[in-house]
Amino acid sequence: MGTISAALSDAEMQSVFAPAVIRLAGTDWFTGRVSACALMAGAYSRSNAMKERLRKKFIELCQEDTPMIRRACAQKLGEFSTKLEKQHVIQEIMPIFRQLSQDDQDAIRVLCLESLILMAGSLSKEENQVHTLGTLLAAGEDKSWKVRLCFAKKFASFAEAFGKEITDNNLIQTFTQLLGDNEQEVKNAAINSLSSCLKNLATEKICNFILPALTKTYSDSSPIFKAGVALALCEMAPLVGKDYTAQRISPVINDLLKDDNSEVRLNSIQNLSKIAEVLFMDMLNAGFMTQLGALLKDAQWRVRMAAVEFIGHASIKFKKDCYTKHFETIFMGYLTNSAAAVRVEGIK
Repeated sequence: MGTISAALSDAEMQSVFAPAVIRLAGTDWFTGRVSACALMAGAYSRSNAMKERLRKKFIELCQEDTPMIRRACAQKLGEFSTKLEKQHVIQEIMPIFRQLSQDDQDAIRVLCLESLILMAGSLSKEENQVHTLGTLLAAGEDKSWKVRLCFAKKFASFAEAFGKEITDNNLIQTFTQLLGDNEQEVKNAAINSLSSCLKNLATEKICNFILPALTKTYSDSSPIFKAGVALALCEMAPLVGKDYTAQRISPVINDLLKDDNSEVRLNSIQNLSKIAEVLFMDMLNAGFMTQLGALLKDAQWRVRMAAVEFIGHASIKFKKDCYTKHFETIFMGYLTNSAAAVRVEGIK
């Protein structure tokens, strides 16, 4: 029905489709009312005189006792709000949104949070500060780990929707807490979101909030989290500059290059060229070169292959003299490597 509605004329939408949606929303069985929730957004824009009835019916459904109906409404709340006129969103939808975001069922609170991305994107910075920011910050500290998980997973989208100023001034503190959350799955989701939202964070906030949180928590975390830390720190290097990279990032990456888990070592060496772009030859100390030589003899062939690839990129970046002095001896070991993929990478 949703697909068909897009092909209907305005007259057909008003005389056939919108009345059908309203009838569906009034059926005795909850399944019909759930289905109506999914059709409201498509029906609203071109329903003219039926708009008010659709809007009121949707609000009624949001207040149903049946949890399945409230879940359906929470899921479609964001999409529906983007079709409404601004005054109706603020006066009618926002109170319902706040009510659903405090629902007893955490599944409904999660769906509200996902709907918030679309809602926040259609509101101004001032309107978000008044109507939606408090709900989002509360979700980041929700007693249910599933709600916190949603905040962590979708943080890049929230940062995009709310804008740089609100993200820097309000959201970053809550997100930083999730990097040290008691629930491992929440921590992992937060670190996986970090790389994609760095562009919406001020350098000052990265240095004062994110970096201290990562350097404090990475050592006793899961391999998944450590691998995420390796990627995020390498992505941060060009943003925070040479001094911070040398003092705060490089020591952690060197530690992760020695980690017992091969995925952590792999993520570290695969992204090391981003640090090389910042530190240049300052990174080529004796300790690092020893570690690089060890990676070329790693038990995992993928780690060895990534190390060969890094040397190739670094040699091109640092030019001939650097290659001859630092890399040539260990690099040529690719010729006798036991893994064919490593030998092929060396030739490339």
